[in-house]
Amino acid sequence: MSDFVTFTNELGQSVQMSREAYQKKVIPGNLDKYWDNKEKLREYAMELAKDQFNEQAAIAADRLLELYGPIESALIFRAVVHMQAREFERAKTILINCLDRFPASGAACTNLAKIYGAEGDEAKAFEMLETALFKDPNQENALNLYAQAFIAGGKKDELRRRLETLAAKEGAWRPKLHLARVALSEENLLKAMHWYKQAIEGSSDRFEVVMTVTGELGQAGYVYQLIQICEEYWQPDFPFPYAGFNYANALLATDQKEKAIAILRHMQDHLADNFKPMVDQFLARIPGAAEVEAAAEQKVAQEQAGDSAQKKSWWKFWK
Repeated sequence: MSDFVTFTNELGQSVQMSREAYQKKVIPGNLDKYWDNKEKLREYAMELAKDQFNEQAAIAADRLLELYGPIESALIFRAVVHMQAREFERAKTILINCLDRFPASGAACTNLAKIYGAEGDEAKAFEMLETALFKDPNQENALNLYAQAFIAGGKKDELRRRLETLAAKEGAWRPKLHLARVALSEENLLKAMHWYKQAIEGSSDRFEVVMTVTGELGQAGYVYQLIQICEEYWQPDFPFPYAGFNYANALLATDQKEKAIAILRHMQDHLADNFKPMVDQFLARIPGAAEVEAAAEQKVAQEQAGDSAQKKSWWKFWK
């Protein structure tokens, strides 16, 4: 844990301060400011928990229960703050209460599994983790813990069988992502692509899965498969640019510079303003990008000469 905290002040400036000073000078004022604003308080409470200001996070978590009432997310957050302070019995009480109120809560089971694991009861932790995943097979944290347990024990075949069982559940897409990772680790690219596509098609937030899949394929060096995924699933209006950057890097790696620049410019048209400069920065690192753009613009301008009704940006003509 760092001795310093970095935060953004009211002027939008990034400020670094010692933990002690931040705790004394900043936290009390922020808690007062957000005390009756449940959304702002929730966001700030999560920051406090992440930075391990356990006492202040507990104050915020108690207030959130007052503001929201005993809803699932508020109960789980209060339990997590207890867990960070190693107050396991208190956390268990809240999580069991949460399951009484919300029997389908996979997150409550996952956090109970973490407590049992911290207490050294590995068998009970694993049993609770499986319960969590059968309630909600798309829990990222639970699946990561589950996969790690099998891989650490050298039981990859057993992991595959268990993941296939979870993947067969209605609405389950994240186990398919893990099945793709298992296949990729075994260099079974055909099977990995099958599961990657299944995961993308089954997800409601497709842009996040495309970002994850393209990142993993890129890190593994499978640039042609990355391009294949993007040509099938990537959209220029995804809310974040990262999958587009992965796509562009793969195109550059396969000597398709003009297409890479075209998809970046097309994506930039759709991005929120705070992301647009990231595209310019990416393009600035591509050798000869300015010359490629200038030549493409000139070519399109010549083709459009005298036809003002059909004028478009050059990258919209790229094929």
